[in-house]
Amino acid sequence: MTEPTITCINGRFTKAHRAAVPVADRGFRFGDGVFETIRLAGGIPYQWELHMQRLAQGMAAIGLQCAPSWDGLVRKLIQKNDAREGFLRLAVSRGVGSRGYSPFPPDMPATYVIEYLPPVPLPTQPYRLWLSSWAKIPANCLPGKFKLAQGMNSILAIQEAQANQCDDALQLTIDGLVSEAGSANIFWLKEGVLYTPSLEAACLSGTTREAVMRLSHLPVRAEHAGLPQLQTAEAIFISNSRLGIHPIASIQPMGWQFGSKHPDFERIQHALIEDRARYSKRHRAAWASA
Repeated sequence: MTEPTITCINGRFTKAHRAAVPVADRGFRFGDGVFETIRLAGGIPYQWELHMQRLAQGMAAIGLQCAPSWDGLVRKLIQKNDAREGFLRLAVSRGVGSRGYSPFPPDMPATYVIEYLPPVPLPTQPYRLWLSSWAKIPANCLPGKFKLAQGMNSILAIQEAQANQCDDALQLTIDGLVSEAGSANIFWLKEGVLYTPSLEAACLSGTTREAVMRLSHLPVRAEHAGLPQLQTAEAIFISNSRLGIHPIASIQPMGWQFGSKHPDFERIQHALIEDRARYSKRHRAAWASA
């Protein structure tokens, strides 16, 4: 029988199946918070600094303050779970406060949770994307380039995709520009150039997206693009912390087909795997220290 994992809530460690937050917590009631999902590579949180930067920016974007000793708590959680691979999930909500939307009192103590999520098998087949009827929420409606605790837009898009026998959704902006998948950023290859939507296209500022752009041997262009740019792509892949990068076989219901073994995709995938290993080796001493 698998031993239960350990979770940290507001600095206290407990078995995951006993971990709980109050029903009056605004994260539960309204999705009033932010979170980060961080891949572990050899027991080291990959791209830790980038995740901490995005977490801080996300909290600032919604006017939330919470500054525990993240690195110390995460180090203890990794040790308590004897974690080598898998993921960390850091979630912060505004805390227990008013029953209505107004966050009152304004100085309520935030709630924070750090979970260890053991690894799960990666998909063995390329994904099929479904062109979603759900557009991405514009940046002037929600600061969507950060990981907000409410994810209904993505949930609805992925439900729609699965109802149509697809793995994930392709979401557009309200103006019809390519934005991202329901659970990942998107890239496409064409004529020796790697393309991805600009952050102005209401997509997440993904940390794996940043790694791919940094590691790519091809020139990278972040731009506004419509569906015709995807239709003529040589290969398409998506990226997130769990998948790394993963190829797309088709976009439905249009029936567009794409090759899943493009040499440039495989080279970028190899570079990402090597970068995780280098990062783990370079930061091991710092994370091992008390």
